[in-house]
Amino acid sequence: MSHPVLRGSGNKVYLLVWVLMVFLHGTVLYFYYGWSLEVSAADSLVYNLLFASIAPGFWYIVTFASLSKDDLALVGTHLAGATMAIFLWAALSGVALRFLFPDHQEYLAFLKRAYIWRLIIGVMYYSITVLVFYLIKYYQDLQERTHRELELQNLLKDSELRMLKSQINPHFIFNSLNSVSALTVSKPEAAREMVIKLSDFLRYSLGKDSVHMNTLAQELDNATLYMDIEKIRFGSRLRFEKEVDDACLKVDVPNLILQPIFENAIKYGVHESIHEVTIRLKCMAHPGMLEIHIGNNFDEESMPPKGAGIGLENVRRRLGLVYGRNDLLEVDQQDGEFMVKIKIPTENE
Repeated sequence: MSHPVLRGSGNKVYLLVWVLMVFLHGTVLYFYYGWSLEVSAADSLVYNLLFASIAPGFWYIVTFASLSKDDLALVGTHLAGATMAIFLWAALSGVALRFLFPDHQEYLAFLKRAYIWRLIIGVMYYSITVLVFYLIKYYQDLQERTHRELELQNLLKDSELRMLKSQINPHFIFNSLNSVSALTVSKPEAAREMVIKLSDFLRYSLGKDSVHMNTLAQELDNATLYMDIEKIRFGSRLRFEKEVDDACLKVDVPNLILQPIFENAIKYGVHESIHEVTIRLKCMAHPGMLEIHIGNNFDEESMPPKGAGIGLENVRRRLGLVYGRNDLLEVDQQDGEFMVKIKIPTENE
């Protein structure tokens, strides 16, 4: 924990405060008590600058005498610290001024009479300094605690993002290997092509495993590769169309954020339908927001296959973690059309 006076910009404020105290002290002695300018200035400079040189040491008393300690220990520490500091300050100041004005009997008598008041002022100086140091210490503790909490939240967020991403690849690999197995006998050339494309797809997705963000152009290339793999599996039953504004392509989006949506469309749209299913992707760039629509037609009379349901929830959770919002994914289903809408904030792009 840094010293508020000896380090940083606090020393300028500290110096300014004591310059003001020197001026006020000297002004009172000169105008109210009628001492000469020389005596008033010397008295003010000696007493205030000497205390100003001692006061930074009170910080170590404050850090030692934490407010969390019991009251008796806290009071005892400050009584001992204040007694030693104030008496030392008053004694050294008196010695210095007697040395400066050894023949000024009237002023020396004044010093003797004002000794008790000097001690009272010293107690006031000590109390105010310690109070300010406690406030600074509380602020520093609060800042440090807030910083630690933010670091912890970022670590938890990063861990959860990695966990959510780890749910995607194994799910897709399992489905793809099943498809390769089925095609090996009936369509060996198609199976070979699918293995090659699957290899390219995994090279991309696993190579980006430690990256949380990619450009939409990269994600679309990967999504197109994924759809090519599924086209080999489903043939003419699957069509893929996309319409993307050029302004969308350079925008950063969460890595592999589109894949679970395409998987969902395949699983609930193409898998159970005997008719052609078209999966459409449309991306529009608006001020401060990127909007991505992924929709597909489906057979309303078919029974969708059972599953763990992690796809769309995975996307929703990842968007919430990355952007801190829970309104970035919408799902709409009506008249045989299923539509997923994703919003990507781009204020900081």
